[in-house]
Amino acid sequence: MLKKRIIKLLATGFYSGLSPIAPGTVGTIAALVFAFIWLQKYTINFAFILFFVIAGTLISQWAEELYGVKDAAQIVIDEWAGFFIAVFGLGVDNFIPAFILFRIFDILKPPPIKNLQQFHGGIGIMLDDILAGLMANVLLRLVLNFL
Repeated sequence: MLKKRIIKLLATGFYSGLSPIAPGTVGTIAALVFAFIWLQKYTINFAFILFFVIAGTLISQWAEELYGVKDAAQIVIDEWAGFFIAVFGLGVDNFIPAFILFRIFDILKPPPIKNLQQFHGGIGIMLDDILAGLMANVLLRLVLNFL
């Protein structure tokens, strides 16, 4: 029972994914707030992201089994990981543009992001958001370099 509650807590991004409206966006907003608070004392480094990707893959796999639905909307730990990738190496002043770009890529799922939907389980849940975060980060860096 406790294991199920912990899985739900983490998979839903501390329950942010339970929002009846736009759970992915609400979950990403929660990740943004968490990242802002986290950066007051720590950094979002490669080890942090790697931990989140590995833990997110396992937790989302367990949550998918728990909910009995493929990539259930309330599972937003993938959005958290994707957002952390989107802001990796960027300052807090770039969080909002990174958030917007990440959500655009995550919602519209342009190729090759859409192609990653074919994978099943935790890796399938995580991969599209990982790539959306990476694409948001790279695009934002390109824009910032030209401004």
